[in-house]
Amino acid sequence: MNNKLGFYSAILVGVTTLVFAISILLGNSWISYFISMILSRGYVLLTCSFCTRTENDRKSVSLGGVAFAVIYAAIIDVVYFTQLSTVANKTASESALRVLSYSNIGSLFFNLELLGYGIMSLSTFLIGIAMIPKNKADKWLKALLMIHGIFLISSIALPILNVFKDGSKSSTIIVSLVLLFWCIYFISISILSAIHFRLELKKIENIQIVSIMT
Repeated sequence: MNNKLGFYSAILVGVTTLVFAISILLGNSWISYFISMILSRGYVLLTCSFCTRTENDRKSVSLGGVAFAVIYAAIIDVVYFTQLSTVANKTASESALRVLSYSNIGSLFFNLELLGYGIMSLSTFLIGIAMIPKNKADKWLKALLMIHGIFLISSIALPILNVFKDGSKSSTIIVSLVLLFWCIYFISISILSAIHFRLELKKIENIQIVSIMT
């Protein structure tokens, strides 16, 4: 069950990330909000699956990865659910909507979204540290998970430095390009994760076949 959950959650993360990338290209923010909420749930399940495969002396590290995944999901869900409800329905004052609106670059909820993905980066970093590669694909997966942790620095630093203070069109384009790069990067992680758990499922199937034959 653990490996099956890992395989299917990796597929879910990959598909939702792809849809997220398409929504950016189409300029449809509502699809990106909704699909990101599904992505966050898939990622939490994926980290739980990785945690079950962690060696005992690294279990605390992987549990840390799961904990930060939950924090990421909570922040992201609050940000995007607010966009789909309060912001979309304009059930707050104009001044409040400027703070709550993610599309208002540099707003409170825009910065909270960056914080959420920064915490997600920390989660992948810890999962990568806890992972013990068993083949070439695993080595690539471990490297990508750990390198992804670098995003923590930019996700925290950019809002603090108020880089997007002007909210100009150029800032919007830069944000879109960064998100598209992230999508390609994270789709690679999801594919390698799916391969990882698929190989584990095959091992179990082979063991079961051998046990039946003997």
